[in-house]
Amino acid sequence: MGSTVSVLESGQVARDDVGPGLVGAFLAERTVHRRNAGFEARRQRALRRFLDHTLPRAPYYAALAARTGRDRLDLADLPVVDKRTVLGDFSAFNTRGITLTEALAVAEAAERSRDFSPTLPDGTTVGLSSGTSGTRGVFLVSPAESRRWAGILLGQLIAPTSLRTLARRPLRIALFLRADSNLYRTLGSSRVRFSWHDLAVPLEQHVAALPGTDVLVAPAGVLRRLAELSADAPGRVRPLQVVSVAETLEPDDEAMIAAAFGCRVEQVYQATEGLLAVSCPAGRLHLNEAHLHVEPEWLDHRRFHPVITDFTRTTQLVVRHRLDDVLLAAPGPCPCGRPGRSITGVLGRADDVLHLRRNGGAAGTPVPVYPDVLRHAVALAGDLGDYRIEQHGTQWRLATRPGRADADTVSAVGREVAVLAARLDAEPAELVAMDWPGEDPTAKRRRIRRVSG
Repeated sequence: MGSTVSVLESGQVARDDVGPGLVGAFLAERTVHRRNAGFEARRQRALRRFLDHTLPRAPYYAALAARTGRDRLDLADLPVVDKRTVLGDFSAFNTRGITLTEALAVAEAAERSRDFSPTLPDGTTVGLSSGTSGTRGVFLVSPAESRRWAGILLGQLIAPTSLRTLARRPLRIALFLRADSNLYRTLGSSRVRFSWHDLAVPLEQHVAALPGTDVLVAPAGVLRRLAELSADAPGRVRPLQVVSVAETLEPDDEAMIAAAFGCRVEQVYQATEGLLAVSCPAGRLHLNEAHLHVEPEWLDHRRFHPVITDFTRTTQLVVRHRLDDVLLAAPGPCPCGRPGRSITGVLGRADDVLHLRRNGGAAGTPVPVYPDVLRHAVALAGDLGDYRIEQHGTQWRLATRPGRADADTVSAVGREVAVLAARLDAEPAELVAMDWPGEDPTAKRRRIRRVSG
């Protein structure tokens, strides 16, 4: 956390030789989401400043303004882009003139060496996404943005119990992630003891270091496995906070992890494009609208793809960037009282939506089966524990840990899928058993996935 942040019993934070940006961002996050009055007006002013002053610094948008002959662009004037668009003209979307070749050289060297401290000559951090959708994203973050990100994350995430702990002793945060990053190292200080646990190393080798952890942060599948391993390990693992990141947190995992560690499971929704949402005590995920403008691209009355504009980033611009993630909108204002839009969950990526044929084999748009709907159907078949469902054409394949699903399980799930298909006026899928798929321990877990079809 820069150098040192002293946290008082009241939850106040004082600066003590800390790099600029972090403490200010932390303090702002402790108050901005609690102030409904003027929230939308503040957002719109920040977005306008970004469009007027930061946007023209990226060649892609400067050229767009020149073509239109306009000095001032509105958000609606700008095209919706995606990961492939940005990677195709990488230097045009950042304000430092950094090419994709330069960025990849640093990022790929870090991946091979597992030393993630090197930066570009100007101090810019380069990171790679896990490439869940088949194309790995590349992100750039300046030192100032790193400090601001750290303050925003801590301000939104750290619970009062953890703040009170900081008043007595250093807070111990354990991160289980595919890759380390200077972004996370920004969190480390004499008051916050940060440890990164490499997912390329077997989880069994990490368990001995967990007793005494205050905040445990890991993907949902890793948290589930750590809960299983720590149950048989010497020492008590009772963190103050457990935070699920990087993967969809499903209800059965959430219940199991909460019971094992004795606290509720919080969530952080983050992607290459930035910090997108953080959970609240009411169990919802609040979109980070103090720093993002979110345009829903609706799939139905509740599910949508987010199109995001981050009006705080100044190095690699994220402007009307369409994500493949499917989000589920929450109904009405959140009981916690925070302003802005909230969601009940991240359902997965677009290719986590399976397809069925319409009844009678009619040609045309396939019938989508969203992951949340399928999870409910699978739950009706009984407690499967951890499982995988893959769609291969018209065939759906099921595996349960630790291997091939037995005939009774396949039959039970098949019956529930048939009921679901009838409700959707679609033909049921052919459900068969498959072996447990080989999985890279550093990759995001995808319990439901459409391979083809």
